[in-house]
Amino acid sequence: MNRIAKIAVLAGLMATTAACTRIETGEVGVRRSFDKTIETTELLPGSVNQTMFGDVMTFPTKDVQVDVSDLTPLASDNSTVADFDMAVIYSINPGSVAELYIEKNRGFHADTEEGDTLLMYNYIRQLGRNAAYKVARKYESLKMADTVPRWNS
Repeated sequence: MNRIAKIAVLAGLMATTAACTRIETGEVGVRRSFDKTIETTELLPGSVNQTMFGDVMTFPTKDVQVDVSDLTPLASDNSTVADFDMAVIYSINPGSVAELYIEKNRGFHADTEEGDTLLMYNYIRQLGRNAAYKVARKYESLKMADTVPRWNS
């Protein structure tokens, strides 16, 4: 009986440690309870959180690059630019992660293959597309490659 108790305790310890997740550096976690409610407090990097009851979603807060490619904007001389590519780099304030995930439309976010959610990724891509079409209208097509407009938001 003593051996069975030791095996049961060992199995219990293994089950509780397996039901944990660690928040890595450069990301923030948000807890989703078993009843699908989302807590509004962020779980900071380095913390170990149980996932037996509910789960922990992770969100990268380091710089994220959004590639906006294969655009065909009109230049100021009314010619169409054949291939216009750009990259937008943004980052998320770690203290705003839960609020952005809860209050913004899910279509604004994108999921990675690793299971992380890139907050506001699709929204930033759309803003980049709109900005590219708007800025390209200010330049002639032959001078566009020589001019690299930069803007900060």
